[in-house]
Amino acid sequence: MADLSSSLAMVPPLLLAGKRVVVLGSGSGLGRAVALHAECAGAEVLGVDDRKLFDGLAALYHTDLHDPAALDAAAAALPDDIDALALLADPGTGGPEQVLARRLLAPRHLAQALAPKLAHGAAVLACAAPPHSTWHAKLGETRAAMALRWDDLGGFVARWGLLAEPDRADRTAGWAMQAWVMAQRNRWADRNIRLNALTPASHDGRLPPDIVAEGGQDAASGTDTAARAALFLLSDLSQGLAGANLAADGGLCARIMTSLDGL
Repeated sequence: MADLSSSLAMVPPLLLAGKRVVVLGSGSGLGRAVALHAECAGAEVLGVDDRKLFDGLAALYHTDLHDPAALDAAAAALPDDIDALALLADPGTGGPEQVLARRLLAPRHLAQALAPKLAHGAAVLACAAPPHSTWHAKLGETRAAMALRWDDLGGFVARWGLLAEPDRADRTAGWAMQAWVMAQRNRWADRNIRLNALTPASHDGRLPPDIVAEGGQDAASGTDTAARAALFLLSDLSQGLAGANLAADGGLCARIMTSLDGL
């Protein structure tokens, strides 16, 4: 991560002061960056992951992201009065089933399990994926992913041909998480809990080569930019937003959408 100390120095130290923030995926990538930034912003940061990295954490709740029972146990062990929940697990190094488990099912499951422990006015942040030329053609797949269950991972991968195109699994998970945020935007409105999404340039926030060349940015700077955007969505500054998606991707979404729409 390029010049992390400089990025952390830019974080307003009181932005999350007194807040209890849970970060799913705190052990690596964007989740780790958000955990570090949230700690610098004054939060008590509790990590949930299968990696024992303690950077910026008050505590780590070690769990298996592929096991709903383990996620339930982590949720039960976490304290009450959670002010913010960031769902930013990385895709891992396995095949499409693992990617879908870590990027779609585990985040959704943990959010639902922790719902009773979310404080009034809490923020929930999910990780979306950039658009693609196949967006409209894959709407059926996205709808099916929204309804995906733990016991149907293998069947889903087979039905939608993800083994032949394994990189598509992360995109499918991101689109389904964004759709979930929009569909569930008012699910806990009675407690003023807001759900929003963040779209980084990639699962760890790093910028692709064409965006680096276009904007003269360092690839790793995308992680820090996305982490700072996540802080906004986790803070009280985002009150009033519901079902929104913030693209923190160096202009990637804008370039894709203008290209697709002939603008």
